Amino acid sequence: MDGRSDGRERTPRGSEIAWGVLGYLVAGVVAWGGIGWLLDRWVGTRLFLPLGVVVGFAGAFYLIIRRYGRL
Repeated sequence: MDGRSDGRERTPRGSEIAWGVLGYLVAGVVAWGGIGWLLDRWVGTRLFLPLGVVVGFAGAFYLIIRRYGRL
């Protein structure tokens, strides 16, 4: 808790936003890249890893805009 008793949400600081953005980007790329890597190993291609990385980056970017775009 931030010690406020008036019920208002506090505005995140710059470092909190930066770490949040970095977390979204890393998690999206690692998660979807990992799914792509697993699909590549299962199917025997080399297509899904790069596709998964791009999808993960795009999804993370969407979530970042959605979460931090209105500050």
